[in-house]
Amino acid sequence: MPLARFKRFFRTLSFARVVCLGFFAAIFLGSFGLYISEAGELSYIDSLYLSASSICVTGLSPIPLSSLNASTHWIMLFLIQLGGLGIISFTVIVGFLITKGISRNARFNAFVGAAIDTQTETESLATNEVNRILLSIINISFSIEILGAIGLYLHMPEGVEGENTRWFFSLFTSISSFNNAGFSITDDLSALRLDPFSLYIVSGLVIFGGIGFPVIILLEKVLLTIFVRIVYRIEVVAETLMMEKALKTGNVPRFLLLPAQFSAILENRIEEYNKHLRGETTRIQSKLLVYGSFALLLFGFLGIYFLERSNPHTFHGMELVDKISNAFFMSVCSRTAGFSTMDLGHLNDATVIIITVLMFIGGGPQGTAGGIKITTFVLLLAYLKNVIQPSKPVMLFGEIVSKNSVAVAIRVYFLATVALAFVFILLGILDQNQHSLHVIFFELISSFSTVGYSLNLTSQLGDIEKIFYAAVMYVGRVGIFTVLIAATGHSGVPKMGTVDDGVKIQVG
Repeated sequence: MPLARFKRFFRTLSFARVVCLGFFAAIFLGSFGLYISEAGELSYIDSLYLSASSICVTGLSPIPLSSLNASTHWIMLFLIQLGGLGIISFTVIVGFLITKGISRNARFNAFVGAAIDTQTETESLATNEVNRILLSIINISFSIEILGAIGLYLHMPEGVEGENTRWFFSLFTSISSFNNAGFSITDDLSALRLDPFSLYIVSGLVIFGGIGFPVIILLEKVLLTIFVRIVYRIEVVAETLMMEKALKTGNVPRFLLLPAQFSAILENRIEEYNKHLRGETTRIQSKLLVYGSFALLLFGFLGIYFLERSNPHTFHGMELVDKISNAFFMSVCSRTAGFSTMDLGHLNDATVIIITVLMFIGGGPQGTAGGIKITTFVLLLAYLKNVIQPSKPVMLFGEIVSKNSVAVAIRVYFLATVALAFVFILLGILDQNQHSLHVIFFELISSFSTVGYSLNLTSQLGDIEKIFYAAVMYVGRVGIFTVLIAATGHSGVPKMGTVDDGVKIQVG
């Protein structure tokens, strides 16, 4: 009976409360798993902190991961994968495990339609469409992670895995990279510092994970369409040759029939596969994220390279190719992943400021990245331009943007800055002048943006501070707007007028 009552209660919850409770329960259960795995060698507060950092794909750790048991690494890997699947996937999984069918709830289906499938104009998606979105996300995640693990296994230098097996180090690093967790079972990736190709593999995994699943799904559909067109052209050429041979000799070589047969099979398979690929974003949002990601990566790369190239504690003494690869790697990881190849405590102050800005902005929505998201940042810039020219609506790439998207972007930014300012004051009080304020602020932004960079503060935190930082990670991963909706019980986004004909942009 208690279980039946719990299921009935769970079904009455709004999607925001399901997300918040689901992530909280996962962190709580994960902390016990880590504590038991370490058999008392790890305090419960450290276990809770590490569980929150894993589920929230942050990457901050109060102790070296290399000192943990192999079973603990496996538990962390599971928590990273679960947390990295994203808000929608996580919630659907929680629903299946607890209520056996939350996706049959019309309100939840409407939420999925609003949050992921920006192409749809309907109020909600059918249950099978929600399941297909989940399937697409899981399929994409596992496929990219496996390819990344294979690439690292084949290419990385001998001995970088330390005391771990080479295949597990490759798998852990690949999953941690794609999910933008920033954890390494060798504590950092300094062993890859002079191996540009491996750094680019990790960077690629981070970028794909951080750009957001809806954009990846759209890119996959575009690539499949291009591939079908290429095969079709090959088929046309083969048919032309086949007709010429038939007219000249009266015989048709069997190998010329193969392209036509292959094309027919391939087209049917791709058509069927495309039906199951759901959740793609609009092309305007894809442009925004791709161009925005490129601009931020370039900004970070140039800033870090020119500021650190002569720093004797970081890039000085490296070959040019290594300086370039490390600057690019740090720019990529600053926005979401938090992998490091050197001690960040030795960076120039200006570099720390650049990294802080990149961390706060983050990556794309409905992906594995944190921060306020690129879409939120760009919409705020467009809105500021609109303030200067108030007669014009907010526009991106020549398209009018939905008033509701602009409203959410403003709310997300306001909530994030106010909440961070409040927590910063509390952390400053708890610190009792032991560390510089910029070190605390850097750790705070890193936690909120689920990045995992630290100026060597994490290992020095007290238990109360660890709980605060774990809570900040939780809010940063779930989304401060989602937390507000869960707490207040309303949507938080009133319709901006009766008609809103603008393009919808996912934010926050």
